[in-house]
Amino acid sequence: MAQEVINIGALADDGTGDTIRRAGIKINANFTELYADPLVATSLGFLENEISATQSNADLVLKPSGTGNIVFPAITINDNNIEGTRSNEDLILRANGSGSLVVDGIGIAGTSITAIDSSIVNINENLIVDGTLSAGITTFGGTVQTASTVDVAGLTTLSAMTVSGASSFADTTTVDNLTFNDNIISSSSNADINLTPGGTGVVNVSNLTIDSNINLVDNVIKVTRSNDDFKLSASGTGSVQISKVDMNEGTVDNTVIGATTPAAATFSTVSITVPTVTADKVNITDNKIKATDTDANLVINANGSGNVLINGFTFPNTVSAGQLIKTNASKVLSTVVFPFVVTDTDVQDNTATLTGNSSTQVIDSFALATYRSAKYHIQISDATADRYTLIEANLTHDGTNAYVSIFGAATNGVGDGSTIYDSIDISADINSGNVRLLGTVNNTNNQVIKLVRRVIKV
Repeated sequence: MAQEVINIGALADDGTGDTIRRAGIKINANFTELYADPLVATSLGFLENEISATQSNADLVLKPSGTGNIVFPAITINDNNIEGTRSNEDLILRANGSGSLVVDGIGIAGTSITAIDSSIVNINENLIVDGTLSAGITTFGGTVQTASTVDVAGLTTLSAMTVSGASSFADTTTVDNLTFNDNIISSSSNADINLTPGGTGVVNVSNLTIDSNINLVDNVIKVTRSNDDFKLSASGTGSVQISKVDMNEGTVDNTVIGATTPAAATFSTVSITVPTVTADKVNITDNKIKATDTDANLVINANGSGNVLINGFTFPNTVSAGQLIKTNASKVLSTVVFPFVVTDTDVQDNTATLTGNSSTQVIDSFALATYRSAKYHIQISDATADRYTLIEANLTHDGTNAYVSIFGAATNGVGDGSTIYDSIDISADINSGNVRLLGTVNNTNNQVIKLVRRVIKV
């Protein structure tokens, strides 16, 4: 409704204006419209520099329209800022009675700040708390600095925190980077302190002292009390396992370590389960023992008149020039003097079985470039026909062709040919750098060949 204007006439008491009744009707109508306006119907109180809600326990709400701001003389409310513009004057917003001060969704009642829609209250700048800070389940995204007591009942995440006073974390706490300047103490009775990494991570401690006695720094573990022993003790029937040991002094089972003249070892049992052991230039891996220095010998020595035993074989502990080693079939080796020692010849033996009625087969061979000639003693056994023959053969070559001569046969019967040994035809050739002694059987029986060969070098 538009404003009702009272007609007062052109001149005083000229009879052209509204009557007193008509004027009163217009006055009432104007006041009815005025009191119906929300700006007048609100329960606000204004006293000196205070704005208050007049209704009992009512909130005081300041809300602009759209992108507008709340502006008072000497006070500007812009976005999330409330500022006093007059120098050195306080800015006071106060609700009435038990009512709360509400600013665009935030309620301030007594000592509490709450979100009216039960969501989150954000403090986006630095927060300084001079007294005790008490919080429930809390997440801090920035740096938290406090000089007083911090009591957090359910702290979840801290990205960086500096605490100089007493602090208590009752529930699970995750801290990205944590520094303790003095002591870490478990305040619960008989409670452990556990440091557990995640996944394949490790707990890194640069300098650690345990029970005021054991200190760990870098790769050194040592006792801290003067003249104390350092003990490694396994549990029950377990053992202390060390992959590699370097001992400079002391004793092991009464054996002096590192002395000028070490005493004899009295170890009862040594058990090493690591894949590889390296001890003073000797490497042991799986079933292999080898020297690690370039071109170094691997030396195994017995003591005094003792012998070296390898896989049950007993080796002699003395040897003379020109002697050879032989066995007695019981793994005991001894030295003997060989009847003759040669330089340009070699004596070897061999055996072969030739199949009856087959093509020419190899009986024996030797290297063309190493040896020029060979003398054979050949034993031929035909067990099926009960025939046994011993013959000699001389074999030589010129680098291109091989030449063989058979003679001196001794036999118990006549062979299958014109001679007593020609159940086997013997020949020779050169093949792939070797001189070969060949044989061809003239009957259906297998022939077993055993021979002794003495070769002469080129």
